[in-house]
Amino acid sequence: MAKTTATQWAVRGWEGVVVQVPESWDIAAINGDRNQGYMRLDDQQNMPRVEIKWQKAKGFVNVESVIDGYLKDLNKKRKRGEAEIEVDRNCSVVSKRRMRKRDLTCFAWQGAIEGYGAGWYCEECERVMIVQVMALPEEDGMELAGQVIGEMEDHPRDGWLLWSTYGLTLEAPERFEMSEQKLMAGLIEFHLANAGEEIVAARWGMANIALRSRSLERWAQSEIGQYHKSIKLSFEETTFRGHPAVNVTGYFANPLRHLQSFVMHILGKPYPEAVRGWVWHSEQENRIYYVGALFDEDNMELIERVANSIACPEGDADAPADSGEPIR
Repeated sequence: MAKTTATQWAVRGWEGVVVQVPESWDIAAINGDRNQGYMRLDDQQNMPRVEIKWQKAKGFVNVESVIDGYLKDLNKKRKRGEAEIEVDRNCSVVSKRRMRKRDLTCFAWQGAIEGYGAGWYCEECERVMIVQVMALPEEDGMELAGQVIGEMEDHPRDGWLLWSTYGLTLEAPERFEMSEQKLMAGLIEFHLANAGEEIVAARWGMANIALRSRSLERWAQSEIGQYHKSIKLSFEETTFRGHPAVNVTGYFANPLRHLQSFVMHILGKPYPEAVRGWVWHSEQENRIYYVGALFDEDNMELIERVANSIACPEGDADAPADSGEPIR
């Protein structure tokens, strides 16, 4: 039985669920929200490799019964003429000690491919989790699943969530929820929102074509306004993490918004009033990144942490590692 041929592993994260998987596996299907959702990761041949389901629940949860229902659904979904899957409920895909889950229940099944999974209830995030890893018969599916499931996280760390797919990885405060996303070949885009505040993160490919006849600043002026409508934006060349960059700032142009901001702050309440962000060009990757936020000014320091959490190669070692100051 062969081991997986993956030489590099990568992180994938969504709605508080974080998994380490072979680099060629990525999110192929997502739906739901933090309370109830589903995520599937496929390999480069479009074969489903990891399936994860979660459901908010309080009080006693019969994990065995939940897994029974899950396996029953798997049999219903099999192709016409395909034999029922053979289920093993006595296997040990991953240990309770490693997962630190008291009611951890493992399972395995065999059909045209093999599946190895586990289910549990997380008392911290109050979610029932079911995860399974699919493998080809010639692979060591048990070992592969043990590695994937054993490293899995099912709730935020220190109040921050990791979002990661298709080359865009960032951390954001837990209170922000995904309001919109685009997962396209040339553009990956996350929109996170909470109580009027917004975080936007985007990654474009083929930067050499986008910047062929214009500077990064001119490109930013034409592209970034779509994310912050009714905001008067300013753009200044800078560096960010050693990359050529543009500093983006802005405020509402409507005077009424300034009055509303004044009143809300008198009442001691936050008011989303200002935009801050960075556009930068990673020449190494041939990509353009943008991270920006509409925040109350008292929360502006958060966007710098979000932007610095973006996974991308560092730029020129001779440039400032984390500037944000305009070039003079």
